[in-house]
Parts: sequence; C-alpha cells; structure tokens
Amino acid sequence: MLAILDFFFRGHDLWFVALAAAVCLLSAYACMSLLRHAMRMTGRMRRIWTAVSAVSVGMGIWSTHFVAMLAFRPGFALQYDVLLTGLSLVIAISVCGAGLAMAIRGAGPADRFLGGAVIGVGISSMHYVGIAALLLDGQLVWDNGLVVASIIAGIILSGLAVVVATDGARSRLFGGVGLLTLAICAMHFTAMGASDFSNCMPLLGAMAPLDGGVISVIAALVSLFIIAAALGSIVLDEADRRRTERENLRQLADAERIASVSQKLELALTHMGQGLALFSAEGQLLLHNERLTELLGLPKGRLIEGEMLEDICRAAANLSDADEQSREARARELTEQHRALAAQGGQVIHSFEGQRFLRVQHNPTGDGRWVTLMEDITDTKRNEAAIAHLAKHDTLTGLPNRARFDELFDMALSEAAERETQIGIVAIDLDHFKDINDSYGHATGDQVLRVLAERLSNVLRPGEVIARLGGDEFVALKPFSVIESLREFLERVEGELFGSVQYQDVVIATSGSIGVAIYPQDGRDHSKLLSNADLALYRAKAEFETRVCYYESEMDEHARQRRAMANDLWQALENNAFNLVYQVQKSVSTGEITGYEVLLRWDREGYGPVSPAEFIPVAEECGAINAIGAWVLRTACTEAASWPEPHKIAVNVSGMQLSQIELVDLVKIVLYQSGLAPDRLELEVTETAIINDKKRALNILTQIRALGVSIAIDDFGTGYSSLATLRSFPFDKIKLDRSFMSEVEHSEQSKAIVRAILALGRSLSVPVLAEGVETIEQLDVLRLEGCNEAQGFFLGRPAAMDWEPSAALQRA
Repeated sequence: MLAILDFFFRGHDLWFVALAAAVCLLSAYACMSLLRHAMRMTGRMRRIWTAVSAVSVGMGIWSTHFVAMLAFRPGFALQYDVLLTGLSLVIAISVCGAGLAMAIRGAGPADRFLGGAVIGVGISSMHYVGIAALLLDGQLVWDNGLVVASIIAGIILSGLAVVVATDGARSRLFGGVGLLTLAICAMHFTAMGASDFSNCMPLLGAMAPLDGGVISVIAALVSLFIIAAALGSIVLDEADRRRTERENLRQLADAERIASVSQKLELALTHMGQGLALFSAEGQLLLHNERLTELLGLPKGRLIEGEMLEDICRAAANLSDADEQSREARARELTEQHRALAAQGGQVIHSFEGQRFLRVQHNPTGDGRWVTLMEDITDTKRNEAAIAHLAKHDTLTGLPNRARFDELFDMALSEAAERETQIGIVAIDLDHFKDINDSYGHATGDQVLRVLAERLSNVLRPGEVIARLGGDEFVALKPFSVIESLREFLERVEGELFGSVQYQDVVIATSGSIGVAIYPQDGRDHSKLLSNADLALYRAKAEFETRVCYYESEMDEHARQRRAMANDLWQALENNAFNLVYQVQKSVSTGEITGYEVLLRWDREGYGPVSPAEFIPVAEECGAINAIGAWVLRTACTEAASWPEPHKIAVNVSGMQLSQIELVDLVKIVLYQSGLAPDRLELEVTETAIINDKKRALNILTQIRALGVSIAIDDFGTGYSSLATLRSFPFDKIKLDRSFMSEVEHSEQSKAIVRAILALGRSLSVPVLAEGVETIEQLDVLRLEGCNEAQGFFLGRPAAMDWEPSAALQRA
C-alpha cells in the first residue's frame, strides 16, 4: 500500500490526477443516473437508454484512464498503438454495457451486484488493454498481487455502486456515484502501482503512433461528451424526479381516492337496507354484503361467497318446515326461476307462509354476469294490506264499511239468484244514541259502538254479514232458505243490541230498532232492498213497543207521498205559493192588543189546504225548512213594517234554522231591508229545538237578542220543560202550551200546572202568554191566576192582515 502511495505522489502530475478524478466523477454520475432512468423505461426506450448509459460509462472510464496516463511521469513521453487504444474504448463500452443491461433487468440486489461486477470487469479489461497499447521498448514488470487486487477492487466496488445507486431513494444515487468513482480510481491507480516501468523506454520507429498531445485532444473531446452526458443525466434525473413526485402524488391521490371509495363502498354495502350480490355468468356468487345472508335467514358469519346459485336457493328452501323432498323440489324451482330472470332481468316476490315477503331483482351486466338486489318488503306488504283493509272497513269498529258491504251485497245477490234462495236485509239503528254522545261525550259513544260491533260480530255464522254504514247505522245480510233461519238470526242480533255497556264509571243501557226487507219479494236490486229495509226501520222507531219491523208495501206508498209533498214544497217556494196569516195576542188584564203571531199557510195544488203539522216535518226532512223560514221572516217583517200601528210580530224558528249561524245574518238583513224596528220582532223557539245543540243554539240566540229582537220559548210545559234552559238564557216571554188550556176549567191538575208555570214566570220576571184560549171561562181562569197575555180562537182567529188595524181591533 505504501508503495502505491509513493508511486502515486512521486510519479504523477497531481493536476492531471485531479482532472482524471473529475472526469471519473462526472462519468460515474452520468452512468448511475442514466442507469436509474433506463430502469424506469420499458421496451425499446429501455434499450436506447441502456446503450446511452453504456456509452457514457465506457467513454468515461476510457477518458479517466488516459487523462490519468497523462498525469503519469515515467521519465519519457508515452506513445500509444492506435488499434489497441480504440479496442480499449470498445471493450469499455461493450463490457460495461453488458453489465448495465444485466443490472437493469435484474430481479433483485444480487442480480444488480452481478451486473455491477461485470462493469468492474469492463473497467479492468479497458485498463489493461489501454496499458498494452503503450509503445515501449524493454520489459514491463508487474506485481501480480496488486494486479489481482486492482481487478477485485474494481469488481466489488462496481457491484456495490450499482446496488446502492438503484436502491430507490435519490440520496442513494450519490452513494452509488461515489462508489463507482472509487472503483475506477482504485482499480486504475492500484493497477498502475502494480506496474514497473524502470526497464522500459520509448519505442522508436513505430508506425503512426498516438502521442500524448493527440490523446489529450481525444480525452478532452470525450470529457466534453461526458460532461454533456452528465448534464443531460442531471436534466433527465430532475425530470424523472419531478415526474416521479407527480406520479407518487398521483398514485397517493389515487390510493386515497380508492381507499375512500373502498371505505364508502364497504360502509354502503354494510349498512344498506338491501341485500346485494354479484354473480358470475356461471351462477357463482362473487360478491355480497352481510345484509344478503340476513335476508336469506342464514346463520350469521356463514361464508357463501363462491357458492353457486343452486346452493343458495337450496339453503333458502331448507328454512321451511316442509319435508326434504318438497324442499329439494322447491330449491330446483327457485333455481330455474332465478336463472331465467337473471338472463333477461326482472323481479319476483317470495312469500314465506304469508308472514315474510322478499323482493328479488336481477339486473344483467351485459357480459353474462348479473347483479341481484334483495329487499325485505314485509312492512310494505303489511301496510298495503292495512290500507286495503282500511279502505273497506270502518276504522272505529273494524266492521265492513259501505264500500265493502256493497261488494258483499252484490255477491250475495248473485249467489241467491243462482241458488234460488232468499236474503234478509236488516237495517239496524241504535236508540237515543245522540243522547249518549250529548250526555256522556263522544268517547263514550264510540265505546258503545265498538262493544256492540264486537258483540254482533261474535254471533255471526258463516255467510252472515254485518257492516257499519256510519254513525249508529248498521246493516246486516242473512242468506236463508226458510224464514225460521232469518228469525233466529234476528233474535241473535236483538239479544246483543239490548243490554248494557260499561265505560269508565258509566253504565249505558243500549237498545235499537230493526227493519227487515227480504229478497226477492221486497225487491231485487241493491238500492231498492236497502230503501225498503230503511222504511221498515223508520216504522220500528216510530212504534214504541215494536223492536223489529218487516217491510210492507204500504210503507212504500207513505214514503212516495212524503217525497211528492217534498217536491211540491220546493215548487211552492219557487212559485211563491205560501201565504201568511196572523193571530192576535192580547193582554189578559186589559184586553189590549200586544202583538200578532205569524202563521204559515199552504194551499197545495190538487190537494187543498195542508196543515203545518203535516208539511213542516216534511220540509225539515227534505231540507226546505231553511228556505221556507227565511221566506216567512222576510215576508212578515216587510208586511208588518207597512202597518199603521206598530204592533209586535212573533215568528216561529225551527230547530234546523236555529242550528245555522247564518240565522243571525238573516235577521240583520231582513230588519235592514224591511225597515222594521228590532223591538217589534219576536222569535219563538221550542226547548226541543234548543236542546239538540244547546250551546250553539243559545249562542245564536244571544247574538240575535243583542240586535234588539226579543226571544220567546214556545210550547212550554211539554217536552223537556227544563228549568236549566230558563236559567241559562234570559227569555223575554214564556208561551204556555195550548194542551193545558183545554181542561183548565174543570181539571184541578191542569189548573195547578198553569198556576205553577205562571208563578215561575213571576219569579223570573218573565211574562207568560197562554195559547189555545177558546172560552170566556178559560180567560177568566187566566185572569184570576195573573197570566200576562193570551191568544186563541176566543180572542181572534188567524187571518190575513189586509184590513186596517183599527177594524181588526173592532172585529176582535
């Protein structure tokens, strides 16, 4: 080693040594950088860059050698053989190129080390061929140990240089460059230290030798190439670095995006409410989520990925309680069905004993595979069934409603016509149901309906139907062949209607009325039979001791008469066929006129005069009463406003009018249009009209009284005669019903009642008017008992007011 160092410092020009080291460093950098660049290429571009790298390192090694030889001072000028000098360059490029190719294509560090070792062989071969190119006379002596050391150093350091430089990190590149530079320098100077030139001298007379000057020019040109290659490699390396960074960033972004998408996909698959599966063209399950196994009812954690469609269908079929043969047949059926659907796309709904429903949809992907979506639609099916049930059943009682009853009725009629049997159509209505709602509240009424509906449903037998049409109206159907069967059914219904229902702390007694029509004798179509059953029901309600009433033809005639009268009432309104009469009201004590009661008269065309007691109920039933009442009020006020004497008029108001808030506006408008003073108008209402909706009626009366109109309670002493009604509203007059006057002359009981009502009026400071006074004796009793006013035939019959009030007073 000391000999080598002594040879290095005493036998070389250090400036050329430094230049050789610089050339070596540049060529090493170009080689390693281009090697890394070539490794990133593929195909033809890899071969091109491998060749460029081989030329760079080969020329760099060659240039380093000959620049270093310029630095060598053997004591005489060195000359070189042209052919061997050129051969040394070819050896450097080709052998190093082979090593580079081996390193580029290597699969691991060992392969790359072997490629680097070949480069070391190329360095050694180039050096010793270059030494052989010297034209010398004499014997060149070698130190074989140092020769071997130089070759080994070149091989090992070159191998390590390639391994380090190609390790991936950019910082390792410079480590590889340093090692390769060290390999070239160590090999060269060790080899030079192994040579002894003391017995050598220049060879004279050589043909066209290369002297040091030519070698210098060639080395300079090669160095320029190496510098260009190094600079090019720097540019390429920087470009590769930036491209690598961009690629790394892109790959990182792609990886993050893929990871995000994968995470979202996994979350979606895990938490989606549907089962998802991907099948291959052969029917093998490639992908699925956990929800699929749940919907199939398979054990949690069972691995079904990779199984065939047949296996999955068989597993689903095995969940049923059927025998093995049936389950196997079901599995085959399912497999065929779903393979057919998968081929063309579509969906199917599977029911599991009507308790669970799965919708399975197949969507082909176009390459033979298909995606399957499975959804549990049990709740949807239940909701649909519930909606369908609600559409045809009563929400309160659960009984069939009118729509469902119509369907069942039509089917029953068809069956009865086909079998030549009969049907009993039974209309049912609860007694005093409105009173239950008014007295105990609608919650109690609803409970009564529910309980009775349940009781009636419980006694039904096959073929029998009961439905709720609304309110407290029920209807039943009973197909029968003998009348005893219908009677037995009615007994069962009647037995459930008459009883009691307890709700909270209240016990409600229940009863009802029943009307019966029979197919085919009472009608053959739906509406006719229901109408006739209703007619029988009305008769049952009207007759106190009758619970069940069968339809009779006379009922139909009576109904037709009422319909005809209703039609004539509407015609009378249009034709202004009504007229008014007035019955005088007088003071009992003085005999002075206190007012007139307005009475409606109707001379029905073709029938003559019709009593209000007959046509007013029909008007209320058909809805004409509001229009008739408005006409009476308007006409009476207009006529009274034209009288010379300002007498008060009393106009009756029906219960239906009193239920309409528009009555207040009607009174305002009529008073305004007629010009009648409000204190000349008195409205008469019955307690029955008030009690139907007491709160609403009293509110309307309060508003009317605020206009200055007086309010009288009519027919007092009949109906409810509730003191609470008198206490709840400050009536301006009490009208004593005419029924008490007929016996007041000789009946102490009647006289006592009259006396009590008069005393009540005095205690409340409300005047009392007695109706139906027809004799002087009756008037005397009233005078004796202190009655305020009276009216009746004895005081004046109802008549039209087409004469002067003074004449009317004289006649009265």
